[in-house]
Amino acid sequence: MKYKIKKAKKDDPIYKKGFTISSIKDYFQSKKDRGLKPLFFEKIGDNKTTKEEMLKNLIASLEKNGWKCKDKED
Repeated sequence: MKYKIKKAKKDDPIYKKGFTISSIKDYFQSKKDRGLKPLFFEKIGDNKTTKEEMLKNLIASLEKNGWKCKDKED
């Protein structure tokens, strides 16, 4: 599965309509109500974790769930 990420323009619906997620619990409940399961959800850090540690944790989590990183820095 491939994803394309692009920067939103000023006339995109996200700026006109917006979006809100009141809580993670509500987010997962709405997925469950629609018959969907989250692929994975893991904590990668907190407010005391450095950006570098969060990045390492994120990459490790993604790789554990089957993703492959092309430009991985050790």
